[in-house]
Amino acid sequence: MSRFKQTLATLQEMIDSGQLSVGDKLPPERTLAERLGVSRNSVREAIRALAEQGVLESRQGDGTYVREQDEAMLRASFEQAFAAQAKRLEDVLQFRRMVEPDMAALAAANATEREIEEMKILVFDQQRRQLAGADDTDLDEAFHMLLARASGNEVLAAAMAALADMVAESRSEHLQSPRRRHDSLESHLRIIDAVEKRDATACKRLMEEHLERIEADVLGAAPDAVQ
Repeated sequence: MSRFKQTLATLQEMIDSGQLSVGDKLPPERTLAERLGVSRNSVREAIRALAEQGVLESRQGDGTYVREQDEAMLRASFEQAFAAQAKRLEDVLQFRRMVEPDMAALAAANATEREIEEMKILVFDQQRRQLAGADDTDLDEAFHMLLARASGNEVLAAAMAALADMVAESRSEHLQSPRRRHDSLESHLRIIDAVEKRDATACKRLMEEHLERIEADVLGAAPDAVQ
């Protein structure tokens, strides 16, 4: 089960069982993330999805509360939240397939020596965290953002930064197992090598392959996609 579905299912169980009643304020994101064993981003996405369906209500400067609904409407709202999130993930992955391969090719042509060195440092830190069994999702994101900056296209870099939160969910859904995290690290190493060799064609192909694996994992095509 994906982290988003896991979070959504747990919140539904908490409401169904009475742990969270109508009018109750949800614990802070950090607290929920620690309690559920998921990332804060997964919690944030689940809360946003349930707020869109009217199950939760976010009050500016106050917090998020459970709204009153009958049982049938509540279950329908959870089902709609699942469906909406699946469509959103598909849209994000489609966007990444359209943009990031050409972004990587541009990075091969335009990256400075300093930016290449920054990529190597990021991947070294990513490897160190994986060996320690620590979360490296933020470094995965930083690598892709650095590639965007290294493309030399300021509009592209700004667009990637603006969409960072939406892209983050596809990233956190993908990086759920040691195998996937290792695959991501290996992809980054190959991309850096192609950037350093100024091989734009190889960069584009490697990014396409990287995103294909991400999509297979996130959308359930990979053998271990459901965990």
